Parts: sequence; C-alpha cells; structure tokens
Amino acid sequence: MFDEQGDIWRQYKISSQPAWIFTDSNGDQERVIGALSDSEIRKKLEDLQKPKPVN
Repeated sequence: MFDEQGDIWRQYKISSQPAWIFTDSNGDQERVIGALSDSEIRKKLEDLQKPKPVN
C-alpha cells in the first residue's frame, strides 16, 4: 500500500521499511521489519488461516 503522507506508518509506529503487519481474525498483530521472501510471506499467510488453540 502506498502511504504518501505516512499516516499508516504513524498509526502502526513503523520506523523503517520494508515493514509488514500481519493481523489475524482476532485482531492480534505481528510486526516484521525487514524483507521477507515469497516463501516467508506465504508461510505467514498460511499460519494466519490456521485456527488458534483455545486456552
């Protein structure tokens, strides 16, 4: 996503790029700062689709 004004960066407190924010169905977020390979991105997205264990 193109964030010309930096609004999204400020909202998520991102200080450098590339930056990734993965959000699951519960709204829990994982931040990753730095480059990710295609396989790493695919794995993160697959993990987000898995049901979380109930505590």
